[in-house]
Amino acid sequence: MKNKNYSMKSVYLVTSLIVVIMLFLQLIILGINSSREAKTATAARLRQVEIILEKNDHEETALLSSLKNEYTILAKAVAYYLDHNSSAVNDIEELKKLCSLLSIDEIHIFDETGKIFSSSVEQYIGYTLDSGEQIGYFKPMLEDRTMTMCQDVTPNTAEGKPMVYAMTWNEPQTLMVQVGIEPVRLISELKLKEIEKVIGDISVDKNTTITVADASTLEIVGSTEPKFTGNNLKNICNLDSSKITDETTFFKKIKLSDNVLKSFCSAKNSGEYCICVFLDYNYFFNRILESLFLVFIYLLLATFVITFIFKRLLSSRQENIQHMEVFQSMSEIYYSLHLVNLKKNTVIEYSAKNHVKDNYNKDTKVKADVMMKNIMHATMSDAYLQRGLEFSDITTLPERMKDKKVISMELLGKNVGWIRMSFITITATEGIPNKIIVATQIIDEEKKAAELLYAKSHTDELTKCYNRRAYNNDILTFLDAADKKEFIYISLDL
Repeated sequence: MKNKNYSMKSVYLVTSLIVVIMLFLQLIILGINSSREAKTATAARLRQVEIILEKNDHEETALLSSLKNEYTILAKAVAYYLDHNSSAVNDIEELKKLCSLLSIDEIHIFDETGKIFSSSVEQYIGYTLDSGEQIGYFKPMLEDRTMTMCQDVTPNTAEGKPMVYAMTWNEPQTLMVQVGIEPVRLISELKLKEIEKVIGDISVDKNTTITVADASTLEIVGSTEPKFTGNNLKNICNLDSSKITDETTFFKKIKLSDNVLKSFCSAKNSGEYCICVFLDYNYFFNRILESLFLVFIYLLLATFVITFIFKRLLSSRQENIQHMEVFQSMSEIYYSLHLVNLKKNTVIEYSAKNHVKDNYNKDTKVKADVMMKNIMHATMSDAYLQRGLEFSDITTLPERMKDKKVISMELLGKNVGWIRMSFITITATEGIPNKIIVATQIIDEEKKAAELLYAKSHTDELTKCYNRRAYNNDILTFLDAADKKEFIYISLDL
């Protein structure tokens, strides 16, 4: 029992150690897989953001180009109108009507020196192309009268109001016509395409953060986390910006703002922008915990099953050991001991001596019934061989031993004299034995003592002659004979 308890403690210790090791290995594997998954996920999201920014830049450029072309056409239309209505050149009211007709905010007429001599807005009259940076944008047209120019949205010189100006020479190239339009639609469209708006509208889960910063200053111009916009990238995370290149770089253990857990990050310089995609550890932390919990449950179930099986095996082993101890103690009494499995027709030798041992075949392929016949032929005398074969017949034994614990027979051996052969039931199902012990015991001395006692009981001590009991068996034999004859039995006492 002590050994059994010690063995079970060893099993519990080993299985517990295996569970801990398996969980540790699973944690390492999940950590590696999480890192790989994070690298793939953040890189894919970064590429998505890069495509969005590229598309946004293309759309913005196309919009500006389209509107500039539209404003240039309006400037040419005004120049054409003035060429055919020269009286309107210096007529401010007429110019205002023309502005209203063409949905233009301002019309300015420049002479060949670059000075405004007529305008729909009187305060501009007298300004020259040298009056400011905004108006000076068009100075190259003084050198090349075939040029037509359109300026980007810029605060105008007089009021600082955002305007788009387009300028062209008239057909005779005697004056320049400039139209100014307050780009309400353009500004509205551009606001929709601002990086802050574009990035802010990207749908992300709570564990993902996207930031787009100026590549030179690292000032964040757009983020899915509004509080980061306007901050410097260096102020919100410990990202080493010197390692960010035009190729996607993957970072681990990035501390983003005041997050408790760190983040994975993929970063890349794309044109004028530095794009960063952060994926919080929390995303993987919960999944790892769930996976470890499931693995723990599986291992726990496996441990219970293994422990149960081991207990059964250990119990069976203990029973076998106990049986062996019993059989070993019995081996001193018995000439041979064999365990026979009647269902499987197998035999196991526990102990045997001399001739029985010599004829026991350890080859497991030899069946019990064959082996028993071989042993009988090798050990039984000719007179008792047939009787021994019938008694030891394994095939008929289950029926002969039904509801019996032991059956025995005395046989005469070739070499050891008289033997008592016994079949002892070990396990049975509904009275029919499954496993039995075959035991043989030498009874030659016992048999001789019995014969001597029998002889003494039939002999007179004084005369050494047979007494009347000596003939009892003979009388019974005569009486049982089929051809009974009359006979006289005379007994005399001397």
